[in-house]
Amino acid sequence: MEKLSHLDTSNMKRILLFAVSCILIGGVSAQEKNEIIGTNQLNEYNYFASVNTLEKVKDKDAGVLRKLAEGYDMIGNYPNAEACYATVCKRADRIPNDHLEYARMLMKNQKYAEAETQLKIYSQLNPKDSEMGRFELLNESLEKYTAQSVTMKVQNAPFNTEQEDFGPVIYNGKLIFTSSRKSNDVVNRKWLGNRLSFLDLYVADINPSDNSVTNIQPIPSKKVNKKYHEGPVAFSPDGKQAFITRNNYGEKAIDGTRHFSLYVSNLVGETWSEPEPVVFNSNDYSVGHATLSPDGKMLFFASDMPGGKGGVDIYRSRWQDGNWSIPENMASINTSSNEMFPFFHESGVFFFCSEGYPGYGGLDVFIGQYKDDDFKQLRNVGAPFNSSGDDFSVWMNKDGLTGMLSSNRAGGKGNDDLYTFSMEKPFAFARNIHILAKDEKGNKLSGVLVKVKDSSGKELATLTTDANAEAIYESSETGVFKFDGTKKDYFESQGSAVLTDDSPESLNAELVLEKDPGFMLLVQVLDKKSSTVLDSVKVTLINNMTGKEEVYYTNKEGAIKRPIYDKKLNDRVSYNIRMEKTGYLPRGTTYNKELTAPGVYDVSKDLSLKLEKMEVGTDLAKAIDLKPIYFDLAKYDIRPDAAVELDKIVAIMNEFPTMVVELGSHTDCRGTALKNLELSQKRADASANYIKAKIKDPYRIAGKGYGETKILNGCTCEGPKKQPKYTEAQHSVNRRTEFLVVKI
Repeated sequence: MEKLSHLDTSNMKRILLFAVSCILIGGVSAQEKNEIIGTNQLNEYNYFASVNTLEKVKDKDAGVLRKLAEGYDMIGNYPNAEACYATVCKRADRIPNDHLEYARMLMKNQKYAEAETQLKIYSQLNPKDSEMGRFELLNESLEKYTAQSVTMKVQNAPFNTEQEDFGPVIYNGKLIFTSSRKSNDVVNRKWLGNRLSFLDLYVADINPSDNSVTNIQPIPSKKVNKKYHEGPVAFSPDGKQAFITRNNYGEKAIDGTRHFSLYVSNLVGETWSEPEPVVFNSNDYSVGHATLSPDGKMLFFASDMPGGKGGVDIYRSRWQDGNWSIPENMASINTSSNEMFPFFHESGVFFFCSEGYPGYGGLDVFIGQYKDDDFKQLRNVGAPFNSSGDDFSVWMNKDGLTGMLSSNRAGGKGNDDLYTFSMEKPFAFARNIHILAKDEKGNKLSGVLVKVKDSSGKELATLTTDANAEAIYESSETGVFKFDGTKKDYFESQGSAVLTDDSPESLNAELVLEKDPGFMLLVQVLDKKSSTVLDSVKVTLINNMTGKEEVYYTNKEGAIKRPIYDKKLNDRVSYNIRMEKTGYLPRGTTYNKELTAPGVYDVSKDLSLKLEKMEVGTDLAKAIDLKPIYFDLAKYDIRPDAAVELDKIVAIMNEFPTMVVELGSHTDCRGTALKNLELSQKRADASANYIKAKIKDPYRIAGKGYGETKILNGCTCEGPKKQPKYTEAQHSVNRRTEFLVVKI
């Protein structure tokens, strides 16, 4: 691949300078002679010859090893290049930049942990390089890129050769790309740098349904493919201009280098004009890799012109007054390393390639959003789009889901190959959720720890609110995002936000944390039979002093905790507590307590908070702590106080519409057994009829009088022997009404 950086970082020397070097060689040692020859070969792009020569003197000093590593890098022998840098970094005459280059080579060899170590060493030796901060957690960055990448398939195109094939673009239904594959010309010129043929532009028929390619031919126009490198090419949105990257065929630079330049050809009728250089070309630097904005008014390209950030940068020129304006360096994208191969998709997604941001190795593909006349939200596209090799020169179809890219990754057919890609959904840029933390009075809270989770509860990030009580979470995904906020002396709080495709770029969310007043009410609900905790129990708290009603649900520990506000030491609290859970009998109780000390007041220490599961044999009266059903002496009319208790049974039977209940009425032993049996039956019928009138399917409850036939405590009044005198309390145990579940 003829990347600008490869052509420009080691300049081709003129024959005159080489001749001077030859004269100097005569008076030096064999070791120095090999270094001079190997260095000249490197500068002339004769990398294969250079590594062979420099291998003979690699132990001389760090400078020779650096040149040898560069040569191995240029011919794609990354293991040998890595070994050279490893040796350099152990030498006393190393420089900080050696560790940076070593790290980049380790990344190309997929040794990311070791690369992270070398980057840290470089940062320590060269703390002024502020750009290295972004590499601090390289491995975590790569995991993030891979996790956030759009699900995609990347496949090697079947028409690749063992030569270079890259720079795809589809124009008028034809695939046009750059390649060093052999043409039918009698003379097959080869470039010294990689010993492959010079690059030419090729055209082919492409089937849009399956990306199959046929009839590959060099572009027939003699105006395009000439003696040296040609390509890649970009077309204006209206299809009437072609911007071609090619070697400068004019004068060479002062040092003899033939740089890349950008040429434009216009479509006149059905004929393309002779390519003309754009106004900002120069003999002293390279310009190429063009793309145009969707409206055709801005031209973006790569160049190593003076005044940039370093290496190759991306520039922008505007069409003004019939010509292209003075190029502007796109500082928001560029780094001190290389940025190149821009591609502006009509959706607003801007692709570019870089070595200056954390990546998988070599050139990686990045995207940014072009908005408000600048680039925002830059990010690595992730794997498998990117690899440890050079990934570059993207072209994407109008659908925003399919296209081609170029790569020299492992497993390809040649030096550079074309790859097709398809994605499940288009690229989306992140939106910012601004999370503001406040207390219940509206005061801003800094230092709140915020855990961000997705709808399934998976933790996505941990943030802390800043001095302005704000934390910002960035996401390119849509869906529900939940926030858990914690801070010392405050109760945990939850919040949420919903991002959709129509959400604005910035969304606001709030977390309201309540101050811990020092008093806490704890309600923990258990299963009556097993004493295990019950989660998701609906707990209704009614403050008997204020009438305020609050609803909570127990957590996985079966508990709810809530602060007790507006209370001081020795104050009293009073709550009605109602507990409800599907499949269990609801239950209510009253809690009264004096607050004698700060701390947690556990209701279960004073009251039973156990729910009974609804099943056959359950006595509803016991399960819900029903008060006794009282009747006047020798009567069976339903008294108002009895109606209150019977209405509780009505509520349960309406809540469980398939429940069948036997209402059993029992008396004590006083009076005759026959009269007690008759009285209990009448009372049972009266109670059952009261309930039947208020429930659906009245047959579900029937009354049965048992009289004194089921005495619980042995208090019998009849018999041959004189019976002892029983207390009223003993008799009251036997006077009871049972509501037994006989069927569900």
